[in-house]
Amino acid sequence: MIFGNKKAQQMKAMVEEVLTEALRRQSQELAEQQTRQAQRLDDMMDKNQKAVRGLSSTVEDFLDTLQDENEKHQDLQQEYAKAKEREQSLLGLLGLYQEQAELFEQWVAAQNQGSSEAALEAWRQQQVILKGKIAAESRLCVIESTGLTGELVDYRIHEVLQALEPETREQEGTVAKVYSHGMLYQGSVIRKARVAAYRKE
Repeated sequence: MIFGNKKAQQMKAMVEEVLTEALRRQSQELAEQQTRQAQRLDDMMDKNQKAVRGLSSTVEDFLDTLQDENEKHQDLQQEYAKAKEREQSLLGLLGLYQEQAELFEQWVAAQNQGSSEAALEAWRQQQVILKGKIAAESRLCVIESTGLTGELVDYRIHEVLQALEPETREQEGTVAKVYSHGMLYQGSVIRKARVAAYRKE
């Protein structure tokens, strides 16, 4: 009986040992599985965070590009509005030149018909008024008239048709007479002034 109890105890101890080892192994496997799952979750989180950062960067780039495009579009709209305004001013100036040409034709006709001094004076006054309007409109259109008697000759804006002998040293290299005025538009030469100039010694 004692022998039988001893054997039962040994059997019980062996079963407990086997069960303890099995539980230990199972716990170890579960711990390893949890570690692997935690690592996979960390990797997934890293990937997701990188993807979110990349997406955020892409969205920021897109928004920056969109803002740049909007600014360019606004600049183009402003330039278009200015160009339209310039066009209207140039058309107004063209109308004034046409009016001046018509006025000149009427003046020539009046001269040929032998008009009175009062009528000719009225024509002259109209011419002065029109000249003032043309000058004002030209400034608005960024058009400058070139060619003034006494100014220094500048071959960029003057075409010298005749060279004259100077009477004084101060006259050397200056414009003696203007045959026709030149024109600058936004700083670019459209037409040179045609002048007679004093020689430079």
